[in-house]
Parts: sequence; C-alpha cells; structure tokens
Amino acid sequence: MFIAPINVFGQQRSFRADSLQFKVYTRLYINERLAIDSIVVKKVFCDYCSEKQLQFLKNEAYRMTRLERRNPEYQSSGEHRIALFMRYEKEGFKKIKSNQ
Repeated sequence: MFIAPINVFGQQRSFRADSLQFKVYTRLYINERLAIDSIVVKKVFCDYCSEKQLQFLKNEAYRMTRLERRNPEYQSSGEHRIALFMRYEKEGFKKIKSNQ
C-alpha cells in the first residue's frame, strides 16, 4: 500500500503552475563518418515571446540537440528530426524580456 505524504506547510506547488513549456523542432544531419554535419532549429512554438526570448530558446535548442547526438537512436548517418520540450520558470523567463 502506498501512502502519499501530507503537506504540513500548505498547498503543494505544481511545476506546471510555476513554469512555461516550449516545443522546438530541430534537425540533426549526420554525415557518413558519423560526425555532425549541421544542426538546424526549424520552429519554436511561442506566440508571445520577444525576439530576445526566441533567440534564447533557439540557442538552448541548439545546445540540447548537440547533447542528443549521443543518443544511440541518432548514431546513423542522415537527417534526424527531433522534437524538444523545454520548461522554464515564469519569473526567470520574464527577466529575459526585461533585460533588453
């Protein structure tokens, strides 16, 4: 039997209420020698983001795609389409917009 812990200090905060989730499509091109040929960020799904925030999300997607290349699923040559889901705290993401 599983007993859930009771929150003595009040209501538990949900990460969904405190953060924003973004979806980004990228393409990873691997050449015949199994090295990265190129990485392209195709689409960032954010209707309300400023240009600075979009650039931040694109840079993060590029970085995450470089890390994904170690995944055994992407160890073959050719084009690999990757969907990334990124979650950021609302207040921290808002500061990116205000630092312009």
